[in-house]
Amino acid sequence: MVSLDIDDSKPLVPRGFNLDTILRYISRTVNSPLVSYLIVNALSRRVDVGRQLEVKDKVAATAALWTATNFILPTICRMTVRLLCSSSTVSWSNEVVVVTGGSHGVGFELTKRLLRASARVAVIDVNPFPELEVQYARLCRYYKCDITDLEAVKATADRIRSDLGNPTMLVNNAGIVSGKLLLDMTDSEVNKVIDVNLTAHFHLLRQFLPAMIAANRGHIVSIGSIVSFAGTPQASTYCASKGGVKLLHESMRREVASRYNAKNIQFSIAYPGVINTGLFKGLDLGQFFLPNLRPDTIARAVFAALGSGKGQEIYLPKLGSILPLTYMLPMGVRSALINAIAGGDSAMSTFSGHIKY
Repeated sequence: MVSLDIDDSKPLVPRGFNLDTILRYISRTVNSPLVSYLIVNALSRRVDVGRQLEVKDKVAATAALWTATNFILPTICRMTVRLLCSSSTVSWSNEVVVVTGGSHGVGFELTKRLLRASARVAVIDVNPFPELEVQYARLCRYYKCDITDLEAVKATADRIRSDLGNPTMLVNNAGIVSGKLLLDMTDSEVNKVIDVNLTAHFHLLRQFLPAMIAANRGHIVSIGSIVSFAGTPQASTYCASKGGVKLLHESMRREVASRYNAKNIQFSIAYPGVINTGLFKGLDLGQFFLPNLRPDTIARAVFAALGSGKGQEIYLPKLGSILPLTYMLPMGVRSALINAIAGGDSAMSTFSGHIKY
């Protein structure tokens, strides 16, 4: 029996000596009352007030500064985002969520969280699905389907609508990697990676997006990759397909809002680093800047994005959020920087993973 008892108290990025851990502790330190007091004390020495501030004045100023930085300013930021960005209310019992690649890894961890929240879940995969469908038959359905086969996708979409109703959320999660040099790949290997990682997104969007547009309600999540911003030798098809996912996400987010006026449909995308699922076994990007992630890490972040009712960009680890900025650098400098941080040119040389689709 598969348990839905989930421990989400752990940090998203594993503990240890890595950049995310350091940034987490710096954040806690900077936002502490002690730092606020030191700032007030330093400023009081430089401001000509005719007298030194008394201790009670410093304490009051410290409390005001700490409250402003930890509560008032974040609240103002949240309210501004709420006013400027559309959002939708999420009631999990009313949601029908389609998850591709839900039999293992990130998709399976996300499915568990969705079922725990009482959402109805349609899992699409070619791999056998654990016994969750039997345990939670009222909420969960498994559909064996090759998402690269358009006719199979159409038939599966019809079954999902008949069994669960029109999906309100779609998580395009399924993905594969070859790990070969481009010139060593067969035509079928090239096509399979592109079809699973990118073309299938088009198939699924065309099946489920029309009902969302008609209702002006829904949420589309794409699982991209950190390599959307940094091509890697020996992973050309994977990088190209994930770069395509990034641009498809951006295009559809704007297209749905501007051409169909369905501004309440949310679009989110995740850009994870290496996830410990076996897909990239042997790949080493360096554990300080880009520590390996657990599948539940991405699942937690995606579940939170779905529950927020707002479109989001999810970067894990934190370093991923600065990779788009590297495109401002000259190509040679950018390549050298990526190699220094992640061992880009040699990272795939020890690759031994591969999940057959």
